[in-house]
Order: sequence, then structure tokens, then C-alpha cells
Amino acid sequence: MLVLKGRVIDGTGRDPVEKGIVVIKDNKINLVCKEDEFNVPEGVQVIEVEEGTIMPGFIDQHVHLGVGTMNSMHMYTPSAYEKTCQAIWDMDKLIDAGFTTVREVGGFANHLKEPIQKGLVKGTRICASGRIITQTGGHADFYQKFPISFVKNRANVGNLAEIADGIPEVRKAVRLQFREGAEFIKTCTTGGITSQGDGNKDSQYSVSELKVMVEEAEMHGSYVAAHAQGTAGIKNALEAGIKSIEHGMFMDEECIELMVKKGAWLVPTFSIAHLYMQNIDTLPEWVKPKILSSYEAHYKSFEMCRKAGIKIGLGADLLGDPNICPYGLNGMEFERLVYAGMSPMEAIVAATKTGSELIMREDELGTLEEGKLADVTIVKGNPLEDIGILTNPENIKMVIIDGEIVKENK
Repeated sequence: MLVLKGRVIDGTGRDPVEKGIVVIKDNKINLVCKEDEFNVPEGVQVIEVEEGTIMPGFIDQHVHLGVGTMNSMHMYTPSAYEKTCQAIWDMDKLIDAGFTTVREVGGFANHLKEPIQKGLVKGTRICASGRIITQTGGHADFYQKFPISFVKNRANVGNLAEIADGIPEVRKAVRLQFREGAEFIKTCTTGGITSQGDGNKDSQYSVSELKVMVEEAEMHGSYVAAHAQGTAGIKNALEAGIKSIEHGMFMDEECIELMVKKGAWLVPTFSIAHLYMQNIDTLPEWVKPKILSSYEAHYKSFEMCRKAGIKIGLGADLLGDPNICPYGLNGMEFERLVYAGMSPMEAIVAATKTGSELIMREDELGTLEEGKLADVTIVKGNPLEDIGILTNPENIKMVIIDGEIVKENK
């Protein structure tokens, strides 16, 4: 048994308990209550959290592990072994920043889950989509000066994408991701900012192709997430039944109505765009005009979604480029969400309770409640008074995954 004493923010959105207790027994939350409601048994380890806050482990809901660069040409050059080492490095930085779980929306993290479970490497919990299903020349066909045969062959060495065109290929691509352990599916319904050969307002995939992805995912009891930035592509995704819109930069009122009608989610990923703007002069030539044209529109679309009551998650979309968007800065997304209009508590719920729903594990994770798995992040200070403390890994004093302390700063 381990007893944590201090301010508790449980992730549900309820007011914090200033003098609270979280009791961990084995790998689960045994009790959450006020300090005067629990008598600590003799011999039990007690951690007093002074001038800090006990919170659920954070969930970054938009990651790509093992990329290491934001230059789309360079995404294809590392070996699978190098990508694996990069992914392990990324997860270590995520834990350092207080994130205990990730939702990988394109990559090879399905193959990392078993080594983590066996204790071979230290890592976060992973919910992964497998490779991104993209059309030829689509957003996840990142660098189109390479021959298509080369790009397809790189799919087996940690590439982010699976290229598929037409209903039969799309159906097989979805089935292949589930065969390799995917828990949901990721596709692209528009172009993107980092991809070399498209505009981020371009629409990709027909509605009929997207409906096949949704049909296959639903047969697995799951859903499809879509990289979707342009208005028309967002609408196509929603019309097809896609449940999670990633980015959502160019929304209009019809998009909002469809989001509400379909019960869809938004994961806005402000951090990556913010870091691109901060490093605008170092970006590849095809990236600059797309980020400049979409940056302000992104915040306007978010505000429309927030006012409409659409569920919003937290995902930083960092690619691990050491010079522009390194892992460890994932907590920046808390600050960006608050800048965009959320309250600090709403941003915390987005990273905890809402995140657990997006990864379909709300019965086990996301809040500090009796019976849930003991994933806990302890931070210095009070994030309700200063959300910025969550942006700095030095303020993350302890991280617990599955009842085990994996980070401890004295």
C-alpha cells in the first residue's frame, strides 16, 4: 500500500480536495477521500505532497513515436532499429513530462506494447492505430519525390503510412492494422502542413472509401480518427461516420452541426502549430505558407467547437525533432488549450477523463477513483492557479504507472 497526501485533482472536473488522500494498493486506486476520513495503518509508506498537486496520469492523445524529425523527406531514412530507439527515448521524455499513456495516431507503437508489458523497456501505456491509411499522394504519403514503390516498401520498417486506393485496398488496409494489434484506425481526409505534395485544404478519399473504413472499424468495436484540416475534408469525414477529428483547422457552421449530430470529438493539436510559428524561418519551404494561412483559423474553429459543447481532447502532435518540436514539451498543450479559451480545469479534464474515453479505457484510466488503475502524476504547485507549471518537466515531481513509481524528483 502507498498513501499520497495533499491537494487532489481527480480528473472528473470536480473541485479539488485541498487536504486529500489517494490510497494505492497493488496496482489500483483503493480509496480517494479527505485526509480526516482515513486512518493510515502503521508501517504503510506515506508521501506528503507539500505545495503540490496529486492528479491522474496525463494522456497525450496525438503522438507519433519514433519519428525524430519534422522534415518529411527525412522520415523515410532511419532504419527500424533507429526508429525503435527513438520511440523509447520519446516515451522516456513523455513520462518525464507527466504523461502515463499515449494515443498513437500513426506509427509502429503496436509493436512496442508487448516489450513494455514484459518490462524489457520503460514506457507509457499505448493505444495505437497502426499505420495511417492514406491515398496515393495523400497527406501521409509525405514526400512524393520518392518512387511510390520505395514508399510502400518502407511501410515495414516503421514508416507511418499504409497507402491504399479504392474500396478493396482500403478494406484490406484496415484489416491489416487490426491484425497487427491496432485499437482504432487513423486516416487522412485532407492534405496537411508537413506533407510535401498537397495543400492542407485539399480533400482526400471519397466518402464511399471512408465509409468502408468506418464499417470495418465498427466491426471491431472501434472507430476511425481522421487527420482533417480543410473544410470539405472535415465534412466528408463526418458524413462517413468518422468519430475523431484531428486538427480541425478550417471549420464552418455546417462542420459544427455535423460534429454535434454525429457525436464526434476534436483533438486540436495546438502545440505543434505554435512551435512551427516560433521556428518559422527554419521550416521547409512547403511548410511555411500552410502554417501561416491556418494558424489563426485553427483557434477560431476551436472556439466554435468549444461553444457547441463538442468533446475536446489534448494532443500535442510533437514529432520529436530536437530543434523544433522535441518530446518533453507535450505539456505545452495544456497552456495552448487555456490560451484558446478553456479553463485550467477543462484542460486537465481533456488530458485525463476525456483522454481515457478516446482510448476506450474510461473504466480503468483517466480519473482518480476507486478501482481504477494507479496511474498518477504529482506536480509542483497548483495548475488551477498557473496552468503553465504543467509545461515544464522539472515541475513533475512523481509519476506512477500501474502502481509503480517510474519518476521521482526529490
